[in-house]
Amino acid sequence: MLAYELTLAVSPEASWAAWHGGVGEESAIYLQPLGVEGAMQGSPIRLSSEGKAFAYEPDLILAGGSPVAAWYQKNPFTNELSGWLAGLDASGQREWLVPLELGADWSRNPVVRLAGDRLLVAWIGQPSEATSARDPAIWYREFSLAGKPLAAPREVGRGDRDTWNLNATVAGGAMVIAYDAAGAREANELHLIEVTAKGARPVQLTPDDGNASLYPDLQVNEAGIAALTWFDERDGNREIYLSIGLLADFLAGPMPPPIRVTHGEGESLGAYLAWNGDRVGLVWSDEVGSDRHIFAQGFNSAGQPLGAAHQLSTGSGKSSIPVIRASGKGFLVAWNDYEMEETGGHAQAIWSLPQIARFDP
Repeated sequence: MLAYELTLAVSPEASWAAWHGGVGEESAIYLQPLGVEGAMQGSPIRLSSEGKAFAYEPDLILAGGSPVAAWYQKNPFTNELSGWLAGLDASGQREWLVPLELGADWSRNPVVRLAGDRLLVAWIGQPSEATSARDPAIWYREFSLAGKPLAAPREVGRGDRDTWNLNATVAGGAMVIAYDAAGAREANELHLIEVTAKGARPVQLTPDDGNASLYPDLQVNEAGIAALTWFDERDGNREIYLSIGLLADFLAGPMPPPIRVTHGEGESLGAYLAWNGDRVGLVWSDEVGSDRHIFAQGFNSAGQPLGAAHQLSTGSGKSSIPVIRASGKGFLVAWNDYEMEETGGHAQAIWSLPQIARFDP
């Protein structure tokens, strides 16, 4: 079993991990329940349908203690990309499955969030062969907890062909989407979209300085304080940055001044964060010599470090993109350790194993 790009859903009642991967050349979506301390329990449960399609990059939440997952698939014969949303029961068995359709366009990289009794879903509308002249767009739709559409899908923002990832948070019942796009410029910058019943409000967070700002993650705590992390090339190397302040300030622009978290000679990327009360747990992947490891650091709500960064990965091989969720008084962090044949993608993997650790700043 190969596992890539883990995600977590954690609550006092239940916790789950999900990933894409499988045996051999398979790429399917799998879930597995977690014990109290994050240890995997039982056997992996396949979520995506049997068949030749490759499934990638699940996003996982809990609704009423039961998992809800979003992901996308690729048809290897036509290259068609299709987004999917599924609800499961408390044992992990699929109860419903709905496509994220956009007519002639393809769909990829969906994210799902819970707001009361609504599932808020955003994804990237990828131009298909029939609509190849278009730029990618950001789409949004709401569903009931039973997977029933509550309204038609709507376009809420524009991306570009180098927009590869979405993240999102919920504040005041509204979804706030974070992503990067270049638009008319050469380098990607950070953008937010606040989606409400009245419409969508786009905000560009980072200036067009010619240096790429990539893969933002945005989370908001109960006090309305937002934390934003990403990796940036502004200092001549890919480094992790963190900005903390009121969500209203991010939406009004400019965002609160960021701090630079990493200062090593290697490439730092894949930063993600989570709130636990008034503390932020931040994780990322750092290049250390010829290896790549997962690091974590805690911050207070003023952006001050709660201690030095900790290296979480200790096994052999390299360590890839982490995910972090609040758990008890601290955090659970998941990632995959892997070894590749030379360089390349998943097809060159010798092995790739899920790892889960606690982080208590």
